[in-house]
Amino acid sequence: MMKNFFGYAAAVAAMAAISLLLAAVPPTLVKAQSPPPPPSPTPNCSVSELSECTIPFAFGSAPTPTCCAKLKQQQPCFCVYLKDPSLAQYVNSSNARKIAASCNVTYPTNCP
Repeated sequence: MMKNFFGYAAAVAAMAAISLLLAAVPPTLVKAQSPPPPPSPTPNCSVSELSECTIPFAFGSAPTPTCCAKLKQQQPCFCVYLKDPSLAQYVNSSNARKIAASCNVTYPTNCP
């Protein structure tokens, strides 16, 4: 029984020593070994994200800064919207092209 106690005590002492060594490692070394951050997520292709642009799309009025920001976020989704029959008429309109140009957002000309 006494032999098990000393084995247990030695294991605890070893774990304490390892913990102290890890605590002494400079944070810069730990940071350098951590994995790179994950890539930024793709936007959620939801037309509701463009609700701020409804009036400019419908009437050709000037887009708001928020509308332009949303267009830039949703730019990778334009081809998805163009392929949707319920959205294509709005996304492929002259107003949509005008708004994209006004916001300095590239309008897709060749969707896969």
